[in-house]
Amino acid sequence: MDYEVIVIGGGPAGLSAALNFGRGMKRTLVIDEDKPRNRVTNESHSYLTQDGISPIEFKQKAKRDVAKYEDVSFLEDSVLDIQQCATGFEVVTQRRSFKAKQVLIATGLREKGPNISGFNEFYGQSIFYCPWCDGYEMRNRTLAIIYADEMMIHMVKLLSNFSKKLIVFTNGENNIALEDKVILDKKGIDLYTEPITQFIGDNGDLDAIKLANEKTVKVEGAFTKMDWDTHFSFLENLSIKRDENDKIEISPFGETSVEGIYIAGETKDNFAGQLIDAASNGGMVAKMMMMTQINEDF
Repeated sequence: MDYEVIVIGGGPAGLSAALNFGRGMKRTLVIDEDKPRNRVTNESHSYLTQDGISPIEFKQKAKRDVAKYEDVSFLEDSVLDIQQCATGFEVVTQRRSFKAKQVLIATGLREKGPNISGFNEFYGQSIFYCPWCDGYEMRNRTLAIIYADEMMIHMVKLLSNFSKKLIVFTNGENNIALEDKVILDKKGIDLYTEPITQFIGDNGDLDAIKLANEKTVKVEGAFTKMDWDTHFSFLENLSIKRDENDKIEISPFGETSVEGIYIAGETKDNFAGQLIDAASNGGMVAKMMMMTQINEDF
């Protein structure tokens, strides 16, 4: 069956877009492998009327909203390739292929954390990356800030809003700018440059960080740098343009350099954000895509 739109990704951006496509009476297929990046955490925050909801429940409720519209279908599958064809695009999954006039990529980000023993046991429970998302829940605790680049002092400033008990770890990076050391010293913030060898704690609660020199530093939580990218293998045949920062170039309406291919949410930003931002952007891009189709009829 051919569709007017295929949405790749069933997170807040993809489902918000699908909701708008359903209300716009566009034949839409949402392809989602159901492996959301936020599945590691118990709660999501800062979304009006949904503050504190679990990511699983949020997605279930969102899918129920979308499923009310008969023009939208769902498929749990993984996309392997997108190819241009005479009628638009052919999206190839592990099971079969589908055609559509337009494709919206709302797959979020590929995420990689630090290669430190124990990290996965605590990530999303007491180790986070976003102060605006989880700083309130970690307020007034002794917090580790695991950064060594230009973002280090930025994170110190942000997290000082939630706790005055901060400790900086650079995980082996010794080349720290003098002005950064001055700021940390002025604020009484300890700095450890030794490599981190292990996160220690129980049941998702971080208790300490062990360093390569065998020193153990007591903490009650941590915020760390994560690495993200959008180099999904299914995009390889499209030759989508990227800027000098490896971010996909888009028009003000969310369209990539390949006409008919749009992106929304974290995929657009190449940076992890909050649910409400991704959902808002997904809805906006969907309207722009539909307007393009409507204009083609005149």
